[in-house]
Amino acid sequence: MRIFAISDVHADYPQNMALIQALSGREHQRDTLLLAGDVTDDLARLSRVLRGLREKFAHVFFVPGNHELWLRRDEQGDSVAKFGKIMRLCTDLGVATNPARVGSGSDEPGAWVVPLFSWYVKPEQGPESLYVPREGDDPGLSMWADEVLTRWPERLSVADHFLDMNEPHLGREYDAPVVSFSHFLPRREVMFRSPAAPPPRAGRAVRFNFSRVAGSTRIEAQLRALGSVVHVHGHQHRNRDRVIDGVRYVSNCLGYPPERARGEIGESCGSLKLVWDNGSKAG
Repeated sequence: MRIFAISDVHADYPQNMALIQALSGREHQRDTLLLAGDVTDDLARLSRVLRGLREKFAHVFFVPGNHELWLRRDEQGDSVAKFGKIMRLCTDLGVATNPARVGSGSDEPGAWVVPLFSWYVKPEQGPESLYVPREGDDPGLSMWADEVLTRWPERLSVADHFLDMNEPHLGREYDAPVVSFSHFLPRREVMFRSPAAPPPRAGRAVRFNFSRVAGSTRIEAQLRALGSVVHVHGHQHRNRDRVIDGVRYVSNCLGYPPERARGEIGESCGSLKLVWDNGSKAG
């Protein structure tokens, strides 16, 4: 039994959609796929992607990213209501959004896959932010589309709203290794190529500071409570694979075609990433 991961497939790009559709329909019939958000904000296109993947894999697990919760001008309601629509779509298609054990049998223990819903904490919203100061960054996030394309109920703490959904799963006893995944980042270190965060840049204007919208340390607390041996995340369009304090952290983002063309995303760009194999214990 194998578990593969990919995120940020951005299927609105025809080139990306073609890569997803080209995945083998025979090679993965016994495998599990973790799809860690940012497929598309278009529900019809999201349905097309999820349905196609469900036909190719034994199990598909999914958590929405920020793009899924965007609302275009003609969409009614708010982003919480859209999240509900996405959850109903997943149920209809047989795509898992709750913990489940996969690959267990008489000769192998399998693994528990635990999806973690999440959102980011901005630096002004609390100490759970992953913010790293950089000289000249834009506190108003004028380049960040979420500021325009998401709508939330008044006074909603967005990150807490989604992370609270995971709490019932944290106190369970898991009788096999736990592989968890979220769209957003759980800790600062995974943003950077080296394990240590770099010092703030001086003398250079940085219009957009990704760490303002990267994730939340509460995701880290939750995966530790689960006892995860592997945690997959997306969002940053920079691929990483490293072990920190006994947990393997993996991001495997497809990202935007121009990013791939410039070589910015990194290892495994454009393909699935094996994150667990019962035979080799890739975790």
